[in-house]
Amino acid sequence: MGVVSKLKFIFKAAKPVGKFVDQIKGAKLKYKTIPFWIAVVGDIAAIAGAIKGLIPATVSVLVIGGLTALYNFLRGLDKMNQEGIKPAVWSTEFWVGILGLASAAIVDLQTAGVSGPILTSILGFIGTAMTIAQNLGAQQPEDVKKAAE
Repeated sequence: MGVVSKLKFIFKAAKPVGKFVDQIKGAKLKYKTIPFWIAVVGDIAAIAGAIKGLIPATVSVLVIGGLTALYNFLRGLDKMNQEGIKPAVWSTEFWVGILGLASAAIVDLQTAGVSGPILTSILGFIGTAMTIAQNLGAQQPEDVKKAAE
């Protein structure tokens, strides 16, 4: 591949990269909201509390599941009134869900204090909340108005 071919390739690749950057700039930053930080700090506090022995591991996993699901539901409902659909991996509810799943797993690995059925149920609950949030977020305002009529 010669120098000219490489330059042509760079200019061809610049267009999609530019579009991607424009989309990122136009995206609303939901990590700057209070519910996001409540979910993140709550997850971290629940992990720390369980590892330090301040709260039972099962309670920690339940708190993590509850905060994660609540955040996902709130974001899904909020997105119902927004135009357009954002890909899942760009959404804060996806990443809070991943944090919730990882947090529950960390608590179980560090404390070995969560029974299998409870841990499985919480992980399933978080996954279900993530799915519902994505479905709600995919509803467009005109679809919501038509369904209400």
